[in-house]
Amino acid sequence: MDPSDQADRISNLPDILLVLIISCLSFKECVQTSCLSKRWRSVYLETRNVSFKESDFLSPSVYANPISWIRARDAFVDYVCSWVARIDDQHIDTFGISVSYPKTYLDVIESLIAFAVRKRVKALVLDFSNPAWTTFHDVNLDELVVEIPQSVYDLATLESLKLGAVKQFDPTKLSNPGKLKTVSFGWMVLTNFEPLLKTSRFESLTINGCRELDFDTIEGNMRKVAIKNCDFSINCTFDLPRVDILKYSGDLFRFEFDNMNTIISEVEFDFRVLDNNNDESNDSTTAEGGMLCHLLNNLLDDGGRTATTLTVCPFLLKVCI
Repeated sequence: MDPSDQADRISNLPDILLVLIISCLSFKECVQTSCLSKRWRSVYLETRNVSFKESDFLSPSVYANPISWIRARDAFVDYVCSWVARIDDQHIDTFGISVSYPKTYLDVIESLIAFAVRKRVKALVLDFSNPAWTTFHDVNLDELVVEIPQSVYDLATLESLKLGAVKQFDPTKLSNPGKLKTVSFGWMVLTNFEPLLKTSRFESLTINGCRELDFDTIEGNMRKVAIKNCDFSINCTFDLPRVDILKYSGDLFRFEFDNMNTIISEVEFDFRVLDNNNDESNDSTTAEGGMLCHLLNNLLDDGGRTATTLTVCPFLLKVCI
């Protein structure tokens, strides 16, 4: 079949079908369809899944020049504002804004959050993390300046919530936590969270780079749990009777497993951060090896459980063998 004929077939579809198609694309790909023709320039605006990521719109080359970076960020924010202004009457299911160093744009961010609340979105992403944190893990709490307004806590339609690098978040303020299915928190202080874990119906929980965790038990009916580079105090107990995917990466704590699923499809442990420690004494390695062996035995053999897929880092193999 001639590719041009197939392209014509797609273009001949009614707008309502085209909107369904582009709503399945990533937002970056959706925006790219606006270059296809004059008709597509109006169709892409009707997507129900909107996600403005600074990294998707800025060329990597602009980061090398501070002036170019500032101008590119201003252009990105202007584009976001103009895009939102054009779709005031449109239904939106997903809305996301991801921008680093948000202090310059607090008024704009506040208006975008208000827009998402008015649309009664089902999924909301508010991510203001710095890309460098992924590599260096040196979060400066003074850089967390965006506060979550009460209107977000009151948004009863929310089924998915992702927050990154926000100043404060109080889970106890959520008016309808029972409807949330997917939650993700990153680069923030996470407190008052344990009561929400006990009462929620989450299916997926992700915690990445969070500080000052004031709970030592992760429990609930989640099917997927991913914990990365978090600041637990001394130990952590997992009580996840329905978990199917369990991932952990970061420092080594004393982990206990209570009432876990008998067969877990995917387990992943990554302790490579320990491989970078300067303390390479035999005593240190022996202690870490003992803790890691206890971790695996407690999760699997001693607990009478199995993992369909078990992925471990080279450091774990080095100290356990």
